[in-house]
Amino acid sequence: MDDPVNTYPIWSDAARRDPHALYARLRAEAPVYKGTGPVSGNTFWFFTRYEDCVALLKDQRFIKDADKIMTEAQRAFFAPSNPAEAALNRHMLNLDPPDHTRLRSLVHKAFTPRMIENLQDRIEEISAELLDGIEQAGLRQFDLIEQYSYPLPVIVIAELLGIPKDDQDSFRRWTKALLFGQGDPAHAALEAVSYFNSIFSQRKADPRDDLISGLLAVEEAGDKLDHQELLSMIFLLLVAGHETTVNLITTGMLTLMQHPAQMERLIAEPTLIRTAVEEILRYHGPVENTLSRWSAEDTDFKGKTIRRGDVVLASLMSANRDEAVFENADTFDITRDPNRHIAFGGGIHYCLGAPLARLEGTIAINALLRRLPRLKLAVPAESLKWNDQITLRGLQALPVMRT
Repeated sequence: MDDPVNTYPIWSDAARRDPHALYARLRAEAPVYKGTGPVSGNTFWFFTRYEDCVALLKDQRFIKDADKIMTEAQRAFFAPSNPAEAALNRHMLNLDPPDHTRLRSLVHKAFTPRMIENLQDRIEEISAELLDGIEQAGLRQFDLIEQYSYPLPVIVIAELLGIPKDDQDSFRRWTKALLFGQGDPAHAALEAVSYFNSIFSQRKADPRDDLISGLLAVEEAGDKLDHQELLSMIFLLLVAGHETTVNLITTGMLTLMQHPAQMERLIAEPTLIRTAVEEILRYHGPVENTLSRWSAEDTDFKGKTIRRGDVVLASLMSANRDEAVFENADTFDITRDPNRHIAFGGGIHYCLGAPLARLEGTIAINALLRRLPRLKLAVPAESLKWNDQITLRGLQALPVMRT
């Protein structure tokens, strides 16, 4: 007998506002849950328990390169609307070995842990400059995203890539259009590709000490990073390098403001920031569900028959509240240690930028609490608007006030 479909309203407005209650029900009642995408009509399987998500992230029966197994109908629906969109999607998060292995190895040559460590002083400078701007403008009430948690990671990744400051505002527009449908995705893709092609030409003529020049040097050395892969990789680093960190800082501050005793303790003991950031990632991380994996064959998993071509998702947000793994899973505790969350995924597609996100979150939150320790929500929490998609979990705005 086929599994019932769409028993749990995961795409509903209520679940988009607060998915945690629904995920708790799924873990208890339907840990491997079958739904149908409201737009695509494709079958989606949501894995919601920690153990199952960890297994999924390592299971080679579930692949990233959908082109290998798509039906003609799926191919027609999911096909990019123009070559520019296609060019931005051939990155390592959408590929399997050996292509994934090759691309990750090439990027890792330019995106090293030592390079991330060397960014600490600059991140502290950017954080201080943004907070100076808030104080000098006399802002008593402001949107934390607009004034702080968006510009900080954008400046960091833009400088890392070698993008001029005057061009950085375009990133947000492209991201909103391509990830959240706020604008024209096809036009945004064309703009992004045209822009990066121009930057590539400049860096080939005049290499600099930046990530784009480093990746171009890898390409020129004949390591098979072709032009389309280079475009996709830069766009991935740009989007993944700022959007998730925006959400980490923003949701982290929201969570602290909603748990004033924990916030006061972190202000009093700033050395707790490391475990506090890990707990923010676990309790309300920036990624709700992984990007799509596709079942390469009819597969049996925990008694469920997942058909070839079905999409499977690891619900990281749900896994990180799994009561079987985390004691008092719904309690926010900045001293929680150990903390085996999977906010950055797992397996071969584990987030390459995790060290940078952790560093930015640690510096940004501690600096904010040190300079503006009495921040409070300026609106009722229930009025906050969240992005309505099921992958990236983030607020559209976070109005706060200084008291």
